[in-house]
Amino acid sequence: MPIHSYTAHVQELEAFGMGYPLHGEARDRAVLGSWRRCIDQHRLDPSRTSEAHIVPAGQLRAHREESEPLIRIARSGLERLYQQLKGLDYVLLLADRHGVAVDFLGHDSDASDLRSAGLYLGAQWREDVAGTSAVGTCLATGEALTVHQSDHFDFTHTRLSCTAAPIYDLQGQLAAVLDLSLLRSPAARASQQMALHLVTAAVRRVELANLMAQSSSDWVLRLAQSPDFLDVDADAALSVDARGRIRAMTHAASRMLASIAGLNWRQQPLLTGQPLGRFFDTDLQALPQLMRNRPAQERILRARDGSIWFAHALPPQPRSSAQASPRP
Repeated sequence: MPIHSYTAHVQELEAFGMGYPLHGEARDRAVLGSWRRCIDQHRLDPSRTSEAHIVPAGQLRAHREESEPLIRIARSGLERLYQQLKGLDYVLLLADRHGVAVDFLGHDSDASDLRSAGLYLGAQWREDVAGTSAVGTCLATGEALTVHQSDHFDFTHTRLSCTAAPIYDLQGQLAAVLDLSLLRSPAARASQQMALHLVTAAVRRVELANLMAQSSSDWVLRLAQSPDFLDVDADAALSVDARGRIRAMTHAASRMLASIAGLNWRQQPLLTGQPLGRFFDTDLQALPQLMRNRPAQERILRARDGSIWFAHALPPQPRSSAQASPRP
């Protein structure tokens, strides 16, 4: 059951909209920012409730076709995460950049309840449609977050607890959102800390897989702050072209490079195309020394800001004869 009654929920939102201080449960800054957008920008009525909006089948098909490469890469990561959570009643959604759920993992026996709650294929979770939600607010902010029960703007969704993390493409654009939700959850918001950790780790692996799939002709640098995890679960990764310039990177790598150079990570075009030596005390010729034929503890990469990283360099993959020969 929701923590708030319908009346208490609407009164809190209306008081917030009029600028009165909130009493009782503390709200995250991201939640309050979303409430403000819902009221001021999207002109949503706090007293209005509506079940989840499911897009028509033809529209869903178009969204899935647009996201097909990412769905294919992310699917194994979603299945692995779902198996980790087996028996805990979590539902996984992969929503595209438009807020539409294009992939889904959940219990078939709960299909009717999940569909009415919006935890289903084709559900539209943009803020201007559904109000404050993990998917919609993640799309609006670009940050991982939890929207727990009465954090939701629409009272219809206040029984849900949802945790989401953004998936960025290689150009630094927010391409999708991975959401982990519960139809029924413990009252305490802190109960979802594990979900936040798991969903951000899964997103990091999806971005890494996407980088590896699209960087076969480049050097790839996998980076970690600890040598113990370098070869099994890197923190970040980037690709370097034949001129020694950075071609693409995961989101964690863009944050890292921006921090090293004192730039804003949201301006990834300022990072892409830069020589590797701008950020690290190394260049293209030194990358073979960072390959796996040396112990991870010896593959040290010093950043220009003084930080120390451990690196695993993967050389460009040789083109097969099928790739090299022109198509008739």
